[in-house]
Amino acid sequence: MSKKTILIVGGYGAVGRQIAQILLDRHLDLDIILGGRSPSTASPLESGHFQTAIVDTNAEDPLLYVDAPVTLIINSVNDLQDRLLLSAVRRKIPFIDITRWTELFQQSITKLKNTELHAPVVLSSGWMAGTASLIAMLHSVSLLNVEVNIHALYSLQDKAGPDSAAYMDRMTIPFHITEPSGRRLVYPMTEPIKVQFPNGYASKCYRLDTPDHITLLKADHVDSASFRITFDSKASTYTLVGLVKSGLWKVISGERFRSFRRKLLYNPGSGSAHHIHIHLKGSDPAGNLVERRISISDPLGQTHLTALGAAIQAEQLLQLPKEESFAPGIYYPEDLINKRMDATAITVFFKQYGVLFSS
Repeated sequence: MSKKTILIVGGYGAVGRQIAQILLDRHLDLDIILGGRSPSTASPLESGHFQTAIVDTNAEDPLLYVDAPVTLIINSVNDLQDRLLLSAVRRKIPFIDITRWTELFQQSITKLKNTELHAPVVLSSGWMAGTASLIAMLHSVSLLNVEVNIHALYSLQDKAGPDSAAYMDRMTIPFHITEPSGRRLVYPMTEPIKVQFPNGYASKCYRLDTPDHITLLKADHVDSASFRITFDSKASTYTLVGLVKSGLWKVISGERFRSFRRKLLYNPGSGSAHHIHIHLKGSDPAGNLVERRISISDPLGQTHLTALGAAIQAEQLLQLPKEESFAPGIYYPEDLINKRMDATAITVFFKQYGVLFSS
Protein backbone atom coordinates (compact mmCIF):
# COMPACT_ATOMS: atom_id res chain seq x y z
CA MET A 1 0.00 0.00 0.00
CA SER A 2 1.58 3.31 -1.06
CA LYS A 3 1.53 6.25 1.34
CA LYS A 4 -2.09 7.11 2.07
CA THR A 5 -3.97 9.18 4.63
CA ILE A 6 -7.17 8.09 6.36
CA LEU A 7 -9.40 10.44 8.33
CA ILE A 8 -11.41 8.69 11.06
CA VAL A 9 -14.20 10.95 12.28
CA GLY A 10 -15.01 10.02 15.84
CA GLY A 11 -11.44 8.81 16.16
CA TYR A 12 -11.41 9.36 19.92
CA GLY A 13 -14.40 7.09 20.48
CA ALA A 14 -14.53 3.42 21.42
CA VAL A 15 -14.94 2.26 17.82
CA GLY A 16 -12.83 4.94 16.11
CA ARG A 17 -9.77 4.22 18.23
CA GLN A 18 -9.92 0.53 17.42
CA ILE A 19 -10.33 1.15 13.68
CA ALA A 20 -7.23 3.34 13.77
CA GLN A 21 -5.16 0.81 15.67
CA ILE A 22 -6.22 -2.15 13.50
CA LEU A 23 -5.35 -0.31 10.28
CA LEU A 24 -2.02 0.95 11.56
CA ASP A 25 -1.04 -2.47 12.90
CA ARG A 26 -1.58 -3.88 9.42
CA HIS A 27 -0.18 -0.94 7.42
CA LEU A 28 2.63 0.94 9.13
CA ASP A 29 2.93 3.29 6.15
CA LEU A 30 -0.54 4.75 6.75
CA ASP A 31 -1.04 8.26 8.06
CA ILE A 32 -4.16 8.49 10.20
CA ILE A 33 -6.01 11.65 11.21
CA LEU A 34 -8.33 11.39 14.21
CA GLY A 35 -11.16 13.85 13.71
CA GLY A 36 -13.34 15.25 16.46
CA ARG A 37 -14.88 18.38 17.89
CA SER A 38 -12.08 18.73 20.47
CA PRO A 39 -8.81 17.92 18.68
CA SER A 40 -6.80 19.77 21.32
CA THR A 41 -7.36 16.72 23.50
CA ALA A 42 -4.30 14.50 23.53
CA SER A 43 -4.48 11.68 21.02
CA PRO A 44 -5.70 8.49 22.70
CA LEU A 45 -3.24 6.50 20.59
CA GLU A 46 0.48 6.83 21.04
CA SER A 47 2.15 6.91 17.65
CA GLY A 48 3.79 9.39 15.34
CA HIS A 49 1.40 8.15 12.66
CA PHE A 50 -1.61 9.85 14.27
CA GLN A 51 -2.61 13.47 13.80
CA THR A 52 -5.74 15.29 14.95
CA ALA A 53 -8.14 17.64 13.19
CA ILE A 54 -11.29 19.59 13.97
CA VAL A 55 -14.27 17.80 12.44
CA ASP A 56 -17.71 18.75 13.72
CA THR A 57 -20.54 16.92 11.95
CA ASN A 58 -22.95 19.69 12.99
CA ALA A 59 -20.92 22.38 11.18
CA GLU A 60 -21.98 23.58 7.73
CA ASP A 61 -18.74 22.23 6.26
CA PRO A 62 -17.30 19.64 8.68
CA LEU A 63 -14.10 19.17 6.65
CA LEU A 64 -13.24 22.87 6.48
CA TYR A 65 -10.28 22.55 8.86
CA VAL A 66 -8.80 19.35 7.44
CA ASP A 67 -5.80 20.59 5.49
CA ALA A 68 -4.06 17.32 4.65
CA PRO A 69 -4.93 15.47 1.42
CA VAL A 70 -7.18 12.61 2.51
CA THR A 71 -7.39 9.28 0.67
CA LEU A 72 -10.38 7.89 2.57
CA ILE A 73 -12.80 9.00 5.31
CA ILE A 74 -14.34 6.60 7.84
CA ASN A 75 -17.17 8.05 9.91
CA SER A 76 -18.03 6.53 13.30
CA VAL A 77 -20.25 9.26 14.79
CA ASN A 78 -23.79 10.42 14.03
CA ASP A 79 -24.07 12.68 10.97
CA LEU A 80 -27.74 13.55 11.36
CA GLN A 81 -27.93 16.16 8.61
CA ASP A 82 -25.56 14.37 6.19
CA ARG A 83 -23.22 17.34 6.40
CA LEU A 84 -20.06 15.28 6.72
CA LEU A 85 -21.23 12.92 3.99
CA LEU A 86 -21.92 15.73 1.53
CA SER A 87 -18.73 17.54 2.52
CA ALA A 88 -16.77 14.42 1.53
CA VAL A 89 -18.75 14.02 -1.70
CA ARG A 90 -17.98 17.62 -2.72
CA ARG A 91 -14.27 16.93 -2.19
CA LYS A 92 -14.46 13.66 -4.16
CA ILE A 93 -13.11 11.64 -1.22
CA PRO A 94 -14.11 7.96 -0.82
CA PHE A 95 -16.31 7.62 2.26
CA ILE A 96 -17.33 4.81 4.63
CA ASP A 97 -20.10 5.40 7.17
CA ILE A 98 -21.05 2.99 9.97
CA THR A 99 -23.53 5.10 11.95
CA ARG A 100 -26.87 5.53 10.18
CA TRP A 101 -30.05 3.92 11.50
CA THR A 102 -32.54 2.95 8.82
CA GLU A 103 -34.46 6.22 8.45
CA LEU A 104 -31.28 8.28 8.21
CA PHE A 105 -29.76 5.60 5.98
CA GLN A 106 -32.61 5.97 3.49
CA GLN A 107 -32.47 9.77 3.75
CA SER A 108 -28.79 9.65 2.81
CA ILE A 109 -29.42 7.39 -0.17
CA THR A 110 -32.09 9.77 -1.47
CA LYS A 111 -29.70 12.72 -1.25
CA LEU A 112 -26.87 10.80 -2.90
CA LYS A 113 -29.06 9.72 -5.81
CA ASN A 114 -29.63 13.40 -6.58
CA THR A 115 -25.93 14.23 -6.29
CA GLU A 116 -23.15 13.63 -8.78
CA LEU A 117 -20.65 11.23 -7.22
CA HIS A 118 -16.95 11.12 -8.07
CA ALA A 119 -15.90 8.49 -5.52
CA PRO A 120 -17.39 5.43 -3.82
CA VAL A 121 -19.65 5.92 -0.80
CA VAL A 122 -19.97 2.81 1.34
CA LEU A 123 -22.98 2.86 3.67
CA SER A 124 -22.15 0.27 6.32
CA SER A 125 -24.74 0.88 9.00
CA GLY A 126 -25.96 -2.68 9.19
CA TRP A 127 -25.27 -4.67 12.34
CA MET A 128 -21.63 -4.33 13.42
CA ALA A 129 -20.70 -2.11 10.44
CA GLY A 130 -22.44 -4.56 8.14
CA THR A 131 -20.42 -7.56 9.33
CA ALA A 132 -23.52 -9.68 9.94
CA SER A 133 -24.84 -9.05 6.42
CA LEU A 134 -21.41 -9.59 4.89
CA ILE A 135 -21.06 -13.03 6.51
CA ALA A 136 -24.65 -13.91 5.60
CA MET A 137 -23.92 -13.03 1.99
CA LEU A 138 -20.73 -15.10 1.92
CA HIS A 139 -22.63 -18.21 2.98
CA SER A 140 -25.65 -17.66 0.75
CA VAL A 141 -24.18 -16.83 -2.67
CA SER A 142 -24.42 -20.45 -3.85
CA LEU A 143 -28.15 -20.62 -3.04
CA LEU A 144 -31.37 -19.34 -4.61
CA ASN A 145 -34.47 -17.74 -3.08
CA VAL A 146 -32.71 -17.17 0.23
CA GLU A 147 -34.33 -16.11 3.50
CA VAL A 148 -31.79 -14.44 5.81
CA ASN A 149 -32.48 -14.33 9.53
CA ILE A 150 -29.93 -12.52 11.71
CA HIS A 151 -30.08 -12.72 15.50
CA ALA A 152 -27.86 -10.73 17.89
CA LEU A 153 -27.11 -11.25 21.57
CA TYR A 154 -26.20 -7.86 23.03
CA SER A 155 -24.37 -7.81 26.35
CA LEU A 156 -25.33 -4.97 28.66
CA GLN A 157 -21.81 -5.13 30.12
CA ASP A 158 -20.17 -4.52 26.76
CA LYS A 159 -18.31 -1.34 25.88
CA ALA A 160 -20.42 1.11 23.91
CA GLY A 161 -20.41 4.73 22.85
CA PRO A 162 -23.41 7.04 23.34
CA ASP A 163 -24.38 6.88 19.65
CA SER A 164 -24.96 3.14 19.99
CA ALA A 165 -28.01 3.83 22.19
CA ALA A 166 -29.89 5.76 19.49
CA TYR A 167 -31.96 2.70 18.57
CA MET A 168 -33.75 2.95 21.93
CA ASP A 169 -35.50 6.10 20.75
CA ARG A 170 -37.02 4.21 17.81
CA MET A 171 -38.75 1.37 19.64
CA THR A 172 -42.24 2.66 18.83
CA ILE A 173 -41.67 3.25 15.10
CA PRO A 174 -42.96 0.51 12.75
CA PHE A 175 -40.87 -0.60 9.80
CA HIS A 176 -41.23 -2.76 6.71
CA ILE A 177 -39.76 -6.19 6.26
CA THR A 178 -39.73 -8.27 3.10
CA GLU A 179 -40.76 -11.92 3.18
CA PRO A 180 -41.40 -14.47 0.40
CA SER A 181 -45.06 -13.46 0.53
CA GLY A 182 -44.24 -9.75 0.17
CA ARG A 183 -43.62 -6.67 2.28
CA ARG A 184 -45.40 -6.01 5.54
CA LEU A 185 -45.26 -3.57 8.43
CA VAL A 186 -43.99 -4.79 11.80
CA TYR A 187 -43.14 -3.22 15.15
CA PRO A 188 -39.92 -3.40 17.16
CA MET A 189 -39.72 -5.97 19.97
CA THR A 190 -42.45 -8.21 18.52
CA GLU A 191 -42.68 -11.68 16.90
CA PRO A 192 -40.12 -13.47 19.07
CA ILE A 193 -38.08 -16.46 17.96
CA LYS A 194 -36.11 -18.53 20.45
CA VAL A 195 -32.41 -18.79 19.55
CA GLN A 196 -29.45 -20.51 21.15
CA PHE A 197 -26.22 -18.58 20.74
CA PRO A 198 -22.70 -20.04 20.48
CA ASN A 199 -22.01 -19.37 24.18
CA GLY A 200 -24.98 -21.57 25.10
CA TYR A 201 -27.29 -18.71 26.07
CA ALA A 202 -30.84 -19.30 24.83
CA SER A 203 -33.46 -16.60 24.70
CA LYS A 204 -36.27 -15.15 22.64
CA CYS A 205 -35.08 -12.63 20.05
CA TYR A 206 -37.32 -9.76 18.95
CA ARG A 207 -37.57 -7.67 15.80
CA LEU A 208 -35.43 -4.56 15.49
CA ASP A 209 -35.13 -2.18 12.55
CA THR A 210 -31.65 -2.16 10.99
CA PRO A 211 -30.42 -1.36 7.45
CA ASP A 212 -29.69 -5.07 6.96
CA HIS A 213 -33.37 -5.35 5.98
CA ILE A 214 -32.60 -3.14 2.98
CA THR A 215 -29.07 -3.93 1.85
CA LEU A 216 -29.37 -7.72 1.77
CA LEU A 217 -32.32 -7.49 -0.59
CA LYS A 218 -30.17 -5.79 -3.22
CA ALA A 219 -28.81 -9.25 -4.06
CA ASP A 220 -30.86 -11.12 -6.66
CA HIS A 221 -30.69 -14.42 -4.77
CA VAL A 222 -32.05 -12.99 -1.47
CA ASP A 223 -35.85 -12.93 -1.17
CA SER A 224 -36.23 -11.85 2.45
CA ALA A 225 -34.19 -10.45 5.32
CA SER A 226 -34.95 -10.25 9.01
CA PHE A 227 -33.09 -8.99 12.08
CA ARG A 228 -33.84 -9.73 15.74
CA ILE A 229 -32.12 -8.92 19.01
CA THR A 230 -32.04 -10.02 22.62
CA PHE A 231 -30.05 -8.91 25.66
CA ASP A 232 -28.02 -11.04 28.05
CA SER A 233 -30.32 -9.93 30.85
CA LYS A 234 -33.69 -11.61 30.43
CA ALA A 235 -35.16 -9.21 32.98
CA SER A 236 -34.09 -6.23 30.84
CA THR A 237 -35.33 -7.89 27.65
CA TYR A 238 -38.77 -8.69 29.06
CA THR A 239 -39.05 -5.28 30.73
CA LEU A 240 -38.39 -3.58 27.39
CA VAL A 241 -40.83 -5.88 25.57
CA GLY A 242 -43.50 -5.13 28.18
CA LEU A 243 -42.95 -1.37 28.01
CA VAL A 244 -43.16 -1.37 24.21
CA LYS A 245 -46.16 -3.71 24.02
CA SER A 246 -48.13 -1.78 26.67
CA GLY A 247 -47.52 1.57 25.00
CA LEU A 248 -45.63 2.94 28.01
CA TRP A 249 -42.42 3.20 26.00
CA LYS A 250 -44.16 5.64 23.68
CA VAL A 251 -45.28 7.68 26.70
CA ILE A 252 -41.67 7.95 27.90
CA SER A 253 -40.20 8.50 24.43
CA GLY A 254 -39.67 12.24 24.81
CA GLU A 255 -36.59 14.15 25.88
CA ARG A 256 -37.80 14.33 29.48
CA PHE A 257 -37.37 10.58 29.99
CA ARG A 258 -34.20 10.10 27.94
CA SER A 259 -32.03 9.37 30.97
CA PHE A 260 -34.50 6.73 32.20
CA ARG A 261 -34.45 4.96 28.83
CA ARG A 262 -30.66 5.01 28.81
CA LYS A 263 -30.45 3.52 32.31
CA LEU A 264 -32.55 0.56 31.23
CA LEU A 265 -30.32 -0.59 28.36
CA TYR A 266 -27.27 1.68 28.23
CA ASN A 267 -24.90 1.09 31.11
CA PRO A 268 -21.72 0.18 29.26
CA GLY A 269 -19.23 -1.87 31.21
CA SER A 270 -15.60 -2.82 30.78
CA GLY A 271 -16.39 -5.25 27.97
CA SER A 272 -18.11 -8.52 27.14
CA ALA A 273 -18.35 -10.89 24.19
CA HIS A 274 -20.76 -10.24 21.34
CA HIS A 275 -22.60 -13.09 19.62
CA ILE A 276 -24.50 -13.34 16.33
CA HIS A 277 -26.45 -16.29 14.95
CA ILE A 278 -27.39 -16.35 11.26
CA HIS A 279 -30.00 -18.76 9.87
CA LEU A 280 -30.22 -19.12 6.09
CA LYS A 281 -32.95 -20.93 4.14
CA GLY A 282 -32.78 -21.39 0.40
CA SER A 283 -32.45 -23.91 -2.38
CA ASP A 284 -29.54 -25.26 -4.35
CA PRO A 285 -29.47 -25.10 -8.18
CA ALA A 286 -31.25 -28.48 -8.29
CA GLY A 287 -34.14 -27.13 -6.26
CA ASN A 288 -33.32 -28.93 -3.01
CA LEU A 289 -34.08 -27.14 0.26
CA VAL A 290 -30.92 -26.02 2.07
CA GLU A 291 -30.58 -24.58 5.57
CA ARG A 292 -27.35 -23.13 6.97
CA ARG A 293 -26.56 -21.81 10.43
CA ILE A 294 -23.53 -19.67 11.10
CA SER A 295 -22.52 -18.35 14.50
CA ILE A 296 -20.12 -15.47 15.08
CA SER A 297 -18.53 -14.58 18.42
CA ASP A 298 -16.15 -11.77 19.20
CA PRO A 299 -14.69 -12.16 22.72
CA LEU A 300 -13.68 -8.48 22.63
CA GLY A 301 -17.22 -7.30 22.11
CA GLN A 302 -19.39 -5.33 19.74
CA THR A 303 -17.15 -2.27 19.41
CA HIS A 304 -14.26 -4.51 18.34
CA LEU A 305 -16.38 -6.42 15.81
CA THR A 306 -17.69 -3.11 14.43
CA ALA A 307 -14.15 -1.77 14.10
CA LEU A 308 -13.07 -4.92 12.25
CA GLY A 309 -16.01 -4.53 9.87
CA ALA A 310 -14.99 -0.97 9.08
CA ALA A 311 -11.31 -1.87 8.75
CA ILE A 312 -11.82 -4.66 6.23
CA GLN A 313 -13.93 -2.35 4.08
CA ALA A 314 -11.26 0.34 4.27
CA GLU A 315 -8.61 -2.13 3.17
CA GLN A 316 -10.73 -3.16 0.23
CA LEU A 317 -11.06 0.42 -0.99
CA LEU A 318 -7.38 1.19 -0.43
CA GLN A 319 -5.77 -1.96 -1.79
CA LEU A 320 -7.62 -2.74 -4.99
CA PRO A 321 -5.55 -2.01 -8.10
CA LYS A 322 -6.78 0.89 -10.18
CA GLU A 323 -8.27 -1.33 -12.89
CA GLU A 324 -10.39 -3.16 -10.27
CA SER A 325 -11.29 -0.20 -8.06
CA PHE A 326 -14.83 0.75 -7.10
CA ALA A 327 -16.41 3.18 -9.53
CA PRO A 328 -18.18 6.24 -8.08
CA GLY A 329 -21.48 5.18 -6.55
CA ILE A 330 -23.30 3.87 -3.50
CA TYR A 331 -22.09 0.56 -2.04
CA TYR A 332 -22.88 -1.72 0.89
CA PRO A 333 -20.57 -4.07 2.84
CA GLU A 334 -21.87 -7.08 0.91
CA ASP A 335 -20.40 -5.60 -2.26
CA LEU A 336 -16.96 -6.62 -1.00
CA ILE A 337 -17.45 -10.11 -2.34
CA ASN A 338 -18.00 -8.79 -5.84
CA LYS A 339 -14.41 -7.63 -5.97
CA ARG A 340 -11.13 -9.38 -5.18
CA MET A 341 -11.87 -10.67 -1.66
CA ASP A 342 -13.43 -14.11 -1.34
CA ALA A 343 -15.02 -15.94 1.57
CA THR A 344 -11.74 -17.44 2.76
CA ALA A 345 -9.90 -14.11 2.80
CA ILE A 346 -12.68 -12.35 4.70
CA THR A 347 -13.03 -15.15 7.26
CA VAL A 348 -9.25 -15.27 7.79
CA PHE A 349 -9.21 -11.52 8.42
CA PHE A 350 -11.73 -11.77 11.25
CA LYS A 351 -10.14 -14.91 12.72
CA GLN A 352 -6.77 -13.13 12.93
CA TYR A 353 -8.39 -10.84 15.51
CA GLY A 354 -9.95 -13.57 17.61
CA VAL A 355 -13.41 -13.74 16.04
CA LEU A 356 -14.84 -17.25 16.26
CA PHE A 357 -17.02 -18.89 13.61
CA SER A 358 -19.04 -22.07 13.83
CA SER A 359 -21.70 -23.72 11.70
